[in-house]
Amino acid sequence: MSPQQTLAAWAPAILGLALACTGCAEAPLEERPDAPPSKDAVAERFANELVIDLVDGTTLAEFLAKHPELKDAGLRWNSPNVADEAIAVGAFAGDEALLAGLAKDPLVEGVERNAMLRLPRPLSAPAQLIPDDDPTPPRESFPNDPFYERQWNMEMVGARGAWRYATGADVIVAVIDTGVAYEDEKGIWAPDLQRTRFVPGYDFVNDDAIAADDHGHGTHCAGTIAQSTDNGKGVIGLAHRCKIMPLKVLSAQGWGTVSDIADAIRFAADNGAHVISMSLGGGGYSSLMKRAIDYARDQGVVVVAAAGNANRAKVEYPAAYPGVIAVTSVGPSGERAFYSSYGEQAYIAAPGGDMRKGPEQGVLQNTILPRSKDKKTVYAYFQGTSMATPHVAAAAALLREAGVTRPRSVASILAFTAKGEGWNQEYGYGILDAGAAVRHAIFVPATLALVLALIFALVAASKSKARTLPRLPLLLGALAGSAGLFFLIPFGVGELPAVGGFLVRGLPDWDIPIVGAAWHWSVITASCLIPCGLGLALTPNRFTRGLGVGIALGWGARLISGVLLPYADVRGIPGQGLLDSVWLLGNAFVVILAATYFVRLGRTKFDRPQTPGAIV
Repeated sequence: MSPQQTLAAWAPAILGLALACTGCAEAPLEERPDAPPSKDAVAERFANELVIDLVDGTTLAEFLAKHPELKDAGLRWNSPNVADEAIAVGAFAGDEALLAGLAKDPLVEGVERNAMLRLPRPLSAPAQLIPDDDPTPPRESFPNDPFYERQWNMEMVGARGAWRYATGADVIVAVIDTGVAYEDEKGIWAPDLQRTRFVPGYDFVNDDAIAADDHGHGTHCAGTIAQSTDNGKGVIGLAHRCKIMPLKVLSAQGWGTVSDIADAIRFAADNGAHVISMSLGGGGYSSLMKRAIDYARDQGVVVVAAAGNANRAKVEYPAAYPGVIAVTSVGPSGERAFYSSYGEQAYIAAPGGDMRKGPEQGVLQNTILPRSKDKKTVYAYFQGTSMATPHVAAAAALLREAGVTRPRSVASILAFTAKGEGWNQEYGYGILDAGAAVRHAIFVPATLALVLALIFALVAASKSKARTLPRLPLLLGALAGSAGLFFLIPFGVGELPAVGGFLVRGLPDWDIPIVGAAWHWSVITASCLIPCGLGLALTPNRFTRGLGVGIALGWGARLISGVLLPYADVRGIPGQGLLDSVWLLGNAFVVILAATYFVRLGRTKFDRPQTPGAIV
């Protein structure tokens, strides 16, 4: 069979696989309707407070020099210790003409009255609290956390299945909430968060570097994401090896300002967060917050928010903004919870609990006892879209570790793998299935790359003599250069020291984990430099030449799969779209051309007969 016939025979299969893989990218996220402001959605406003979003780098002195009318407003940075976010607040007497005038200033990105948001409306339900010193012994199997079997929610989202491939290692999730009980200096350290990893956060309510929880809500949400797991204590977290960035924007009473929340979103994006989880809402439309969310997404951050607990066909802000993954809630039965809001902006559903039939139907995590003066910690069942949201944030962290770094791709995979039958207003694209999402993220692009690599190797073998290009090293090289032994990930091959990641991830994904999770493309590994260098160095020897050509072809196949399935951003290339594809495709073209050159070079320079009459 000629190379042309080979490619023609394989073309339908390749096209079908690519279409199946890219089908998940059709789930619209940015194009969802932005819920218009309406009377019932307008937040309670601070009548005397103004919030101004200044162009980054603008000083207050510079701005006040242009606006002497604000001299008596007491204009100040919203968060003095993170003033680089350029959000200022000041007294406001209700002069609409002043707002209009400030909006025209080129130093002003936006100006509005400051507003309040809150935790989703509290729900009355029977309480059941389990003390920290409960004598229940650890389980005898993994995970050994004694209350794991009470976490029906983790079974629903496929936690154990997801852990075969990812645990959220080194991914940073910002929890924008009431803070987290993660320290003893200001607050208390929840015992089942003792092994959880944290990165520096901030308290925007009290302008303090320690985001201690004085409510309980934020600690509960953080536990769903990253509760210390397999520690013989309490319960588990879905992405338990991720790092939590605690950001306090809500008071002990559950209220917070738009300015603080917008500040926190920008802070998270500027300080390395990969995912933002916001179990809050209820306010009206805010251009300030929308710009903050757009800014975070432009930095590659996945933003997840609660749809609300009002049991109405209207998703609340900030979940209603385009680009935000809006989460509705289901109970153990899989039916929409009685309190969960829904609507056109609903994107996915997750377990949030339905405690009408008993407290055990809620979501169980370790947290501060609500309204406890001594901040006692317990294991408590909560319910709400607040509890559903961190499940989705944790799943996004798992996908990030699996190599999906583009927010749009994260959302699309979550939608494509959700349990449901198409989109509807109550469940979005269905109920979260973290296990299926992670499997899809790893196996689909790896399979596509491997198929392409084998086709390229087959064509190369058909055009060259076996003595010039040995078949076995050619195939081994194509395997290593494309997707590696990805199908062996569940058997722990990836954990082997030094070579494990290389074997299961493929060469182009190899990276040094200097910052963040490993196995994400960089401008070097997603280029032609390494395979061209290897191929040239391996050309003189027949056996190693086959290996080098195979690596080059597999490398090119992996880069092409990154164009067909744009899941990962290439670090070092601006943006997250066209430029990445151009870079990958251009380097794939170069590396495949280089592979043909290595074959020709070996045949003409190194495989010449050394004695008269010798046969090659």
